[in-house]
Amino acid sequence: MKYMGSKAKIAKSLLNLMLKTRQVGQTFVEPFVGGCNVIDKVEGVRIGCDNNKYLIAMYKYLQNNPPPIFDKSKHHYDAVRQAFRSNDNACFEDWYIGYVGFMASANGRFFDGGYSGVSNTKIGTTRNYIDESIRGLNKQLESIKDVNFVCADYKELIIPCNSLVYCDPPYANSKKYSTSDFNSDEFWDWCRDLVVQGHRVFVSEYQAPPDFKEIWAKEITSSLRANSQISGAKKSVERLFVHESQT
Repeated sequence: MKYMGSKAKIAKSLLNLMLKTRQVGQTFVEPFVGGCNVIDKVEGVRIGCDNNKYLIAMYKYLQNNPPPIFDKSKHHYDAVRQAFRSNDNACFEDWYIGYVGFMASANGRFFDGGYSGVSNTKIGTTRNYIDESIRGLNKQLESIKDVNFVCADYKELIIPCNSLVYCDPPYANSKKYSTSDFNSDEFWDWCRDLVVQGHRVFVSEYQAPPDFKEIWAKEITSSLRANSQISGAKKSVERLFVHESQT
């Protein structure tokens, strides 16, 4: 699914490294599951967590129901966005707010991105961004049908013993997924606690504390830009880290 900071382009490279350490029957856990662009390529027992209740409600609905047909007009988009902003689910259920918000917003940024719709490109073609988003998600649905989706803050997620945990948190000094602040120092402390508990932990970020070691890196063009730059294309180096005790 199109999602801000998506790892779709590098998911296979990341998984080649992570899954070679996975034990038989070991649970694969994503505390920041986002667009499911990594977990959808993993088999076995999986837990996908996110603190966006609309995103998780959407996934749970689509696990048991066909994708809905909805009004793709800007007028309807604006009405659903207003319900989201006012936290009013009297007219629309959470899963529906999530579906419209992620399928019809620009650049996978939920309602923060604004209406995507249909646009003419610089090369003279026409793109229906909503239909593109729907097709992308539909391709994933079969592969995420048995994911255990949980809505929770990452620190409150119950993780089974001896899990493989892949974290793709909001990056420090970059455009955020939402207006809420993310405490990176608390996150790294939480990762250290997971390591002590016996979990195998991998973290995607641009940078990490000294006790986390880089095991992979690649330069890519991303909508999640480093150094607080939030406009224009930018190449950044994606990195995968593990704690020094697990290298």
